[in-house]
Amino acid sequence: MRTAKVATLAGLTAAVSMVLAGCGATSSTPSASGGQSSGPLVVWVDAPRVSAVKAFEQAYPNIKVKMDIISDNIGNDALRGKFELFNKSGSGWPDAIFFPTNSDISWASSPQINYTANLTNLVPKSLVNGYAPAAISACEIGGQLRCLRNDDAADVLWYNAKLFQKWGYTPPKTWPQYQALGLEIAKQHPGYYVGFIGSTYTFDRYFWGSACPANTLVGTNTVNINVNSPNCTRMVNLLDPLIKAKVLSTAGLFTTEADAIGSKVVMTPGATWYGEFEFEDAFHVPPGEITASAPLTWPGQNYTGDEGGGLWGVSSHISGQLLKNALKFVEFVATNPKNQVDLAPTFPAYGPDEQPWLQKNVLDSNYFVDKSQLVSAFKSAVKMVWTGHPYTEFDPDGIWDTTVAPAIVNGETLSQVWPAYQKALVNYAQLYGYNVVTK
Repeated sequence: MRTAKVATLAGLTAAVSMVLAGCGATSSTPSASGGQSSGPLVVWVDAPRVSAVKAFEQAYPNIKVKMDIISDNIGNDALRGKFELFNKSGSGWPDAIFFPTNSDISWASSPQINYTANLTNLVPKSLVNGYAPAAISACEIGGQLRCLRNDDAADVLWYNAKLFQKWGYTPPKTWPQYQALGLEIAKQHPGYYVGFIGSTYTFDRYFWGSACPANTLVGTNTVNINVNSPNCTRMVNLLDPLIKAKVLSTAGLFTTEADAIGSKVVMTPGATWYGEFEFEDAFHVPPGEITASAPLTWPGQNYTGDEGGGLWGVSSHISGQLLKNALKFVEFVATNPKNQVDLAPTFPAYGPDEQPWLQKNVLDSNYFVDKSQLVSAFKSAVKMVWTGHPYTEFDPDGIWDTTVAPAIVNGETLSQVWPAYQKALVNYAQLYGYNVVTK
């Protein structure tokens, strides 16, 4: 769902400096247990996950829970700074956590921090097998299971079925078809849009689904960064004409500017949560107009991108009954239908919860049209997310926000700003201690 991402290049630089210096964050630190085998279960969650914690307390009334709410806007590095201090003091870690950003799992599972427990032999294999491989891959790090996935945010093609019917359009299936229809809409219906190219998830939306190697792990702490790969430049060449035709908005997705034009979005690739959180809540498109079809793909390939989701981690510093309680907690909040179906507003990553969630939130909904097609799109997308784009400590999407998005707003093309993007990715990867290859 909607969450803020890294905001400014200056902020990124300052945060990197803090990490390298081993400094902690200046914000207050919630209370936490550390290195214990008994006592209350300390969990850190963002505000949207409070209901999940309360559901767990109802299901397990004998387990005492101490819940602290952390901001979903907290930076990757600010949170890491807290955990560095916990490691130095030998206490303070939460027993379980919902990470504010998915890239947190990269440092939380690193040898330097080593916060997240290896869950490989701690959770049932049948539970892990309930996830589609593409959904759980973010948690499989170095051959170990280091987290559980909360919800799935795979990209599908959202579109306004009312406008498509009125104008006689057929939903595109491939990226080249998407470009062709976008240019047609620009000519025939100026003032309407086929997506957003501004900040927040733009890289994930367009380039992740194109299998663009902006942060592909190719060895221990080694990444391949090559946005000059044909898998990347084909998307650059596809998007530049749409930007020039003014049919791609330069607004960031989570802005008042985007909300103001949302009713004129004819189609857009977007995560499974766009239906409720964007078209209904933010754009205020009336019921009976919006649906989704299968993810856009390149001919001969079967990939899509992903915009969010969420990850649950368990502390490696606990044992005994406290560890057992923490495992019960993350299994419940990540997979139990009492949370994922009855309460969660986003499409669950855990396979057995998919159909009952879809029944409640799509098939029984009065908002969407062509519901069976939308259900099929969701189910196929979760299996298609390209696994060559892991979560690393440097975020290609956050760096897009500070490098590419401003240049586009100022009138540059993607082709013009692309060398600067490659350079920025390499610089940040190296600042975070990665070895970089560029081929």
